[in-house]
Amino acid sequence: MFLFILVVFFVLPIVSLVLGAIGYFVFKNIYITPGIIAIATIVATFTVFNSSFWFWSVLYTMLSLISGVITKLLTDQKSLHKRRYSRNGHLSRIR
Repeated sequence: MFLFILVVFFVLPIVSLVLGAIGYFVFKNIYITPGIIAIATIVATFTVFNSSFWFWSVLYTMLSLISGVITKLLTDQKSLHKRRYSRNGHLSRIR
């Protein structure tokens, strides 16, 4: 029982967050990895866990989506900063 609680409360949320961030880098899309996680957790709901795992399935999908969105915002901000400043450190014009 302790192992089950450890997996549900700590391992799977961390895996969802990490996969959401990595999934954005791999697929360049924030929706693919949460979709994969949703399918995997729904299958796990019926094969490994019971129907009370639905809440956790939705939560892990949302965590993955949030992680992908944050990763997208951070990488877009970094690329905008790179484009905005030229090599000599001065502000360049963006059209």
